[in-house]
Amino acid sequence: MKQHPIQAAEKYMRKAHQHDSSGHDIAHVLRVRNLAVEIAHHYPSADHYHIEMASLLHDTVDDKLADPQSARQTLLAFLDEQGVSSIDQEAIFYIIDHMRFRKTKAVGTLKTIEAQIVQDADRLDAIGAIGIARTFQFAGHFNEPMWTGTHCLTEMQQLSDIDSVPPSAIKHFFEKLLKLKDLMNTPVAIDMAQQRHNFLEQFLQQFFDEWDIENRTH
Repeated sequence: MKQHPIQAAEKYMRKAHQHDSSGHDIAHVLRVRNLAVEIAHHYPSADHYHIEMASLLHDTVDDKLADPQSARQTLLAFLDEQGVSSIDQEAIFYIIDHMRFRKTKAVGTLKTIEAQIVQDADRLDAIGAIGIARTFQFAGHFNEPMWTGTHCLTEMQQLSDIDSVPPSAIKHFFEKLLKLKDLMNTPVAIDMAQQRHNFLEQFLQQFFDEWDIENRTH
C-alpha cells in the first residue's frame, strides 16, 4: 500500500492552502478527495492511489492561486522526494493538468477513469450549497460584487453573450456552475449533481426575487 505518499501529500496540501480565502481552502480539497474516493468505490479497477494523490494536490498548481511554473517545480520536487515513480507522476499530472473547467472544450472527455472521477468530484464541490458559498467567497476574495443588477433572471437565462455581463458572483453561475451538471462523467456523479443543480436554480430564483428592482438598469 502506498500510504506514506498520500499522507505526505495531505500534509503538503495543508501547508499550501492554510491561508486560502478564495474557496480553494483545505476543506475544499478534503471534500474533493472524499467525493472522489466515494465515486471510485464504484470503479474497483481504477487506481485509487492516483485518484487520492491528484485530489489532494490538484489546486496546489492552480494559476488562480499561485505562480503555476514555480508551484509545479515545487510539486515535482516534492513527488521526487517522496519516491513517487515517473509513471505515477505522469498519471497524477495528467489528471491535474486536464481536469479544469477552462480546458473542457479543448480537452473533451478525459482519457482515464481516474481523471474523470477527480474531475467529477471537483465539479460537484462547485455546485449545491457549498458551491454557492464558495462562489461568493471567491468573488469577495477577488473584489468582485455579488451582483451588478444588469439583468433580471429571465434575461440571464436567455442571454447568448455572457461576456457582456460585468464580473460578479451571480454571473459565475451562468458562465460555469449551471453547466456542470451536464458535464459529469460518471453515473454516480450525474445522480449527485442533479440534486445540487436543483438547489442552484432554487437559490437563483430566490436571489432575484429578493434583489432590489431599483438597482436594475435594464
